[in-house]
Order: sequence, then C-alpha cells, then structure tokens
Amino acid sequence: MKRLTSLVILLLLVALLGGCGKKTVTQEEEALVPVEITTTQVADLAHTLNTTGEIVAGAEVTVAPKVTGRVAALHVKVGDKVSRGQVLFELDATESRNAITLSEAGVGVARAGLNKAKQAVTDAELNYNRTKALYDSQAVSKAQFDQAESALSNARIGVQLAEEQLIQAEATLQNAQENYNNFTVTSPLSGLVASVQIENGELAGPQATALTVVQLDNVKVKLNLSENVIVSVKQGTEVPVTINSLNKTLKGTVASVGPKADPTTRAFPVEIRLNNEQGEIKAGMVAVLNLETGVSQGTIAIPADALLERNGQYWVFVVEDGKAKEITVKKGITSDKLVEIKEGLQEGQDVIVSGNHLVADGQKVRVVNSQGGASN
Repeated sequence: MKRLTSLVILLLLVALLGGCGKKTVTQEEEALVPVEITTTQVADLAHTLNTTGEIVAGAEVTVAPKVTGRVAALHVKVGDKVSRGQVLFELDATESRNAITLSEAGVGVARAGLNKAKQAVTDAELNYNRTKALYDSQAVSKAQFDQAESALSNARIGVQLAEEQLIQAEATLQNAQENYNNFTVTSPLSGLVASVQIENGELAGPQATALTVVQLDNVKVKLNLSENVIVSVKQGTEVPVTINSLNKTLKGTVASVGPKADPTTRAFPVEIRLNNEQGEIKAGMVAVLNLETGVSQGTIAIPADALLERNGQYWVFVVEDGKAKEITVKKGITSDKLVEIKEGLQEGQDVIVSGNHLVADGQKVRVVNSQGGASN
C-alpha cells in the first residue's frame, strides 16, 4: 500500500512538473517582440527635389487704348471667352469722326485742284503750240513766245504741286481713319478676360490698363532653382506636377531654363508647361513638383520605415541569431519610399521595417513576416 501511494505521488509530481515546464515555454514565446523584416538591396536611386511653383497663364496681355476717351460701350466682362480681333470696348469717337469728314473734304479739294492744274496744262500747251506757230511765221514777237513757254512750264509745275497736295490730303485722311480705329479696342489674342478696370462713361487712356486677357489652354509653372540643381534640369524634360487643390498629378514639360541667375536671390528661373485643355487649372494655383536632379547608382537601399532618427543620428535594427541588433548608419538621399544607406549596412542583411520602435539592442524577436519572402 505504501508502495502504491508513493507511485501515485510520483506520477502527480511528474504531471505537475511537466505542466509547469509547458507554461514557461509559452510565456517565453509570448515575450518575443513580433517584427517584420526586409532584406537590404542594391538599387539605383533617383535624386529628387521636392519644390513648389506658381502657376501663371500661358500668355497674358494687358489691354489699354492708344488714345484717350470716354468709354462708350463695354462689350465683355470677367470670365468671358474672347477671340483674337474681337471688340472689347469702344470709346466716344465723335471728334475723330469729324476729323475724318474734314480729311475727306480735304482730299476732295486736293483732287479738284489737281484736275484744275491738269486742265491748265492742257490750255497752256494749246496756247504754246499756237504761239509757236505764229512765232515761226514771224507773226508774234519773241516776248510773246517766251511768255507762252513760261506759262506752260508753270502749269506743269502746278500739276506737280497739286499731286503732292493730293498725296498729303490722302495721308491726312488715312491718319484720321487709323486714329478713328483706335477708339475701338480689340483683343490681341484668343483667351479669357481676367480683369476689367473700366466702366461705361469712364475716361480711359494709354496710361492705365483697361482689361487683361489671359490664354489658359496651356499654363506655365514658374519656379526658381539654385545653381547646384539647375545643371540637372534640361529643356524638354518631362516633370510630374501635382496640384493639390485639384487633387491631380499631371505631366509637365520644361519649357525654358534661365541662363542667368537673379542677382538678388541667386536663383535661376525655370518654366514648366502644362496642357490645360479642360480649363481646370487657374492662374495663381500652387504646383508641387518632383524634379529629378541625378542618380545614385549601385547603392544600398532600405525602406524609409526601417530608418530611425533622433537628434540627427540615424540607426536601424537588423536581425541576427533571432535577436535585434542596433546599427548606426549614414543616411543618403530619399527616393520615393527608399532611403540610401551610405555607411553601416551591406547587401543581404535582414532589417526590421515594422516593430523596430518596440525593440532594443540584443532583444529577442519573432519574425512574423519577411517582405519579398515567406512568412516565418
């Protein structure tokens, strides 16, 4: 009986000890920090400059009359679509019309004077021929012949004078007509009326802008770049342009690169052209640009989430022998979601990308997912 009792007690102890051991293993497994890892890779990373620029109209002209006068008729308002040559507004042209009437009368007088001068030449030629015949037959004196010859010469000069007077009168009429045309102001290009600074009855003149017309079928992004970046920007290069207010990213083309820096800012002006056939983009909007300024080739790259930073110092955690190991690294450029690591890592190392904020150097970890590989 004693032997049986001892056997039962022994079996109970074994069972209890086995249960305690199993519980200890479970707690240890639960203490391991779950992490996700990725393997460092060699990649070519593009150097990208993130900057902003202002959107301006593809073309913009300010319109002012060439002459001074009161606005008699205003034919457009802000937002109107206009064509090149379309009448925008008219000034009171009463005096100009009167000047045309006077000039037309002057042309009429000059033309009549020319006709009269030509008739005088005809009469003088007839008299000269008759006098010359009489002089040849010695029927008139030399003085009478000289007088007829002089009269013919003066008549011919009179025609020349009348012709010049007619040319002068016609030029005066042409100037009057052109001046009259200046009282009707037309659009110099096709586009949209962006602003109107005049009203009916108001005095307008060449000293102040009356209207502004913009062309928005194509718009431009204007920005200024430093000298260490400008060398990488080439005319004709395609650039992604994001307009946050429209929640859109469009393809732009570098239209011009300034050959000279602004003496004040030491920056170079750059213009990027955008197609705007839909008319959604408005002048004055802000554009966000990502300009490629070079490439780092064959560099060690890791996801940006794997990199930790504090006070300008960078480090990552790699997994070695089931433990997290802290490694200080030197950061390079960031391209999209990848970060260049200049020093500290080699190709093929397992780097923690998720859970790295929860581990410490030397802490045991449990890999729950390996990006690009099978889960453990």
